Amino acid sequence: MRSFGEKKLRLVLSAVACTLVGLSTMGSRAEASIVTVRFDPPVQAIPLGDPFTVDIVADIDMPVVGWGLDFTPATPGIISLTGPPAIGADWLGASAPDGDGLAGLASPLPPVNGSVSGIGIVLATLSLSADTIGSTDLVASITPGDLTEGFALDPIGFATVTFQAGQITVVPEPATILVLLFSGLGLTRSRRRIHR
Repeated sequence: MRSFGEKKLRLVLSAVACTLVGLSTMGSRAEASIVTVRFDPPVQAIPLGDPFTVDIVADIDMPVVGWGLDFTPATPGIISLTGPPAIGADWLGASAPDGDGLAGLASPLPPVNGSVSGIGIVLATLSLSADTIGSTDLVASITPGDLTEGFALDPIGFATVTFQAGQITVVPEPATILVLLFSGLGLTRSRRRIHR
């Protein structure tokens, strides 16, 4: 017959073992969960000076209760943000300590009911302006160590995130192209007259 102390020790060891198995299962679940963040549309050509929008979307394979990201254009000065991001319909905007407004919590109301998963889920819509002729990549990222960024799984843990860059090319306005084209034709005609 076992003593009360032995039974208590076995119970404690059993509880510790269950906790460790649970934690290792949650860790593997988080590692197995992958979120892909991308831009929609992925590539755009925008006339100089025009405002435009681009969505940050995610393909989420397991339920997520919240997210936080960073956004930067790879080449500064070509495009700029013209206002705060508009958070997608499945999310409630959340405070982002870095001040960029790119954070959301899953809406507790139907049809979301506190967690979100699926393909092409809109996280946020960015309002931008085409400032200078040129090309830049759009880059979304997560700051290492910032626990307000990433994709929080339901009920615990964070998903592994992969990022796909977008690209914006700012082109001259169509009217500017026509002026340059006609100026070039005028110069060609003047040169022909001089040679005659």
